[in-house]
Amino acid sequence: MSAPDDPILLCQRAFDHWNAGRGEAAEALFNQVLDADPDHAMALEGLAVIAVFRGESDKARALIGRVLAKGPASLETRLNFADILYRAGAYDEARALVGGLIAEHPDIPPAYYLQGQILWALGLIDEAFASYRKARLELAPELAGYFEYLCHDRLADCDWRGYQAQADFIRERLRTGQQSWQSMTPILMLDSPEDLARSARIIARQYPPAPPLWTGERYRHDRIRVGYLTADLCDHPVGNLIAGLLEHHDRTAFELTAFSFGPRLDDHVRRRLRPAFDEFLDLDTANDLSIARQIRNREIDILINLSGYTRDAKPAILTHRPAPVQVSYLGYPASMGSPIADYLIADRHIVPERDVDFYAEKLVWMPDAYQPTDDLAPIGETPTRAAAGLPEQGFVFMAYNHPNKIGPVIFERWMNILRRTPGSVLWLPKGGPAMLENLRREAQGRGIDPDRLIFAPRIPERPGHIARHRLAGLFLDTLPFGAHSTASDALWAGLPVLTCRGKTLAGRVCAGLLTVAGLPELITETLDDYEDLAVALAVDPARLAQIRTHVGGEVRKSPLFDTARYTRHFEQALRTMVEISRSGGPPRSFAVEAET
Repeated sequence: MSAPDDPILLCQRAFDHWNAGRGEAAEALFNQVLDADPDHAMALEGLAVIAVFRGESDKARALIGRVLAKGPASLETRLNFADILYRAGAYDEARALVGGLIAEHPDIPPAYYLQGQILWALGLIDEAFASYRKARLELAPELAGYFEYLCHDRLADCDWRGYQAQADFIRERLRTGQQSWQSMTPILMLDSPEDLARSARIIARQYPPAPPLWTGERYRHDRIRVGYLTADLCDHPVGNLIAGLLEHHDRTAFELTAFSFGPRLDDHVRRRLRPAFDEFLDLDTANDLSIARQIRNREIDILINLSGYTRDAKPAILTHRPAPVQVSYLGYPASMGSPIADYLIADRHIVPERDVDFYAEKLVWMPDAYQPTDDLAPIGETPTRAAAGLPEQGFVFMAYNHPNKIGPVIFERWMNILRRTPGSVLWLPKGGPAMLENLRREAQGRGIDPDRLIFAPRIPERPGHIARHRLAGLFLDTLPFGAHSTASDALWAGLPVLTCRGKTLAGRVCAGLLTVAGLPELITETLDDYEDLAVALAVDPARLAQIRTHVGGEVRKSPLFDTARYTRHFEQALRTMVEISRSGGPPRSFAVEAET
């Protein structure tokens, strides 16, 4: 048994403190070890980690130097030190250390991944890819998914160095049937329904069907029991989009249960949504099988999964088949590639008949747009341009999609638009420091003054966020993953939205919304036309004013913002699914007829 003052035990406790967020306690224990042994490698490593976290790079490097000066350290320790140096920004020293490790041990995959990160930070993109490729293809192909996470993180920072090589790598892996761990990266980078279908099928391998909890029983309830399964019943795009639908549900015909496995928030959206359900279950501490059993025990007729394979999703719940009918809807803009979802709710704008073979689910085509809207969403008072951080003069192009949807191709078009419309600015969501720095650098590299990029901070109050759209002249969509809830927000505020129709569900939603809103003239089929139309509208105030008048008036009266109508169509879809199930037939695709 280890003594209470055993240095290894003390260091382990210190790391436990550190991982739990108790930095001062961790530092005290590491220093206690060093008081007894000033050269204890594990304690020095722990203090180096703390120094990096605090931004004390020189201190971290000095601590590592003390260990290395004593003689050869273990392979694991040296690899950890190289990682610490990398995180401290000492890229050249980190490169030298990991390079020495690889020379001695040329078969260690983590060393090649770390070397790739270091080379990337040094701007040596081709060499970085060579290092990643060495690890994933020759040494540890099962770890290749790690690279997708790196790609995804860089997209959020708008770090596009090696962008095309990343896209080619992901496409290559999908077409050779290799493992895909990060579901959203292909959707963000690839504009091919075939490739996304491959991605879905590969991801689905991680979630094979389990022994079913529902084994064919026929429920006969007075009301159809509908379960909504998600982590996003809160101030999240899904929560905001679905609020009106839930409130309009016919409670005499449908019994609603929320199976919420997200954090127990108490934001304004959660407070609004709770009364819309007959029962709201907070299941944030329950495991997948436990949640599945609760669904089965409540004899849910239709389980609607709002999360798909998104970050906080729990697709494994569906593998237990807790309900007769299981539906993928709204939160994940792609097929799940698996029989665990019987249906995907869509519309013919986003999933045309020719694409049905790319979906494992049967398709339910809504007659208008598949995406619900909330025609009771309040709009706050329009701020002044100065209050919103905008210049007093000049045309404002708004592009408020998430930063990870902004890629180099669409950004190039935006810079062309700014070049062709002197005095205009581009209004973007404010991300982290790296995102701002990267976009400003990309603009300058294209000959555009970085000050023409205006970054809007997040406004917690949704009415205020929607209201500020009124300060912009035109909303610019992204590709290949376009605007969804952000397009609805813009149109609801009266702001015209310009899109280029993509090839995938994720890239066609905005075009569908504009069609239903009666604005087909704002849909383009090529990026050349997209760029030209953006410029034409910006320099023709009369033409744009006419469109804005239509958006602010007729669009609000269109089916796009008729939440009651949407709910009736949605409920008809649910009834049809239940009828098919109760008849004993397999799921089949069908279209919901529009009410007259």
